[in-house]
Amino acid sequence: MKHYLMALAFCAPLALADDNSPAYAQCMDKASSTVAMSACIQAETKLQDDRLNRVYKQLMAKLGAAPQKSLRDVQRQWIAYRDANCKFHVQASGGTLAQLEGGMCVLDQTRERAAELERVLSPGQ
Repeated sequence: MKHYLMALAFCAPLALADDNSPAYAQCMDKASSTVAMSACIQAETKLQDDRLNRVYKQLMAKLGAAPQKSLRDVQRQWIAYRDANCKFHVQASGGTLAQLEGGMCVLDQTRERAAELERVLSPGQ
């Protein structure tokens, strides 16, 4: 239970950031079922993953060899953490909303990682 609360404490601030696309908000407003909500989450996750990949490539191009290796290693570790953490959320929440919980976890963490790398790429902006 203690680990579950720590994971929730980690994810809660991520859900507060409001950097999702306007299309996502519109999609969720219109969604009338968990299937529709899941489709909205998947579409936004694709958009945020594309954003993450774009900024990752831009940052890699800007860095020297040693920082590139560090970023590559950290990114691989981050992906493994995100996937394991979100799998945990699915298992912990259970029930009919488990898939939505897992999808929101991936979306939130992907969006936040993209924003983090954007701050590294362009400090002070």
